Amino acid sequence: MNKESIITAVIAIVFVAGILIFYAIGRSATPSQPPVASSTQSSGTSSSTSNSTPPTPSPIPTEKGTVNGSVVLGPTCPVEHIPPDPNCAPRPYQTTIRMQHANPSAHYLTALTDASGTFSISLDPGAYTLHAEGQNNSYYPRCTDAQIQIAAGASQTITIDCDTGIR
Repeated sequence: MNKESIITAVIAIVFVAGILIFYAIGRSATPSQPPVASSTQSSGTSSSTSNSTPPTPSPIPTEKGTVNGSVVLGPTCPVEHIPPDPNCAPRPYQTTIRMQHANPSAHYLTALTDASGTFSISLDPGAYTLHAEGQNNSYYPRCTDAQIQIAAGASQTITIDCDTGIR
């Protein structure tokens, strides 16, 4: 290699490095403040211009609605009597409630009922299907699904009935 080609190569490398550094500095530089309105005066009058865009409003939080419910098992005796036997009244069912939003791509939520079969949960407004899970994936108890519509700030009470299979 001769002296001229070495000098040309070094100049080319320095030039490319300078461009890369300039590009990197330009990409990483972010203004710390929005553009400020400029003001000019000429012959006693003033005018101001601004290149800034109005701020984007923050999203408004959605008020949730509340579902209070209970899950009951019945029948609890093989034969129903008239008048009803208090020992054969439906019994509370401790289980998991699955709440699926009407939008099928939305994730479902779960809630556990307490020992008295009751639950309470806050949900975003919309249509939901509530499903009480059976025990250990067995056929019984078989629970009816509840279709509900949640309104913002509203509360509603539902009962989910589960069939024990006793006849």
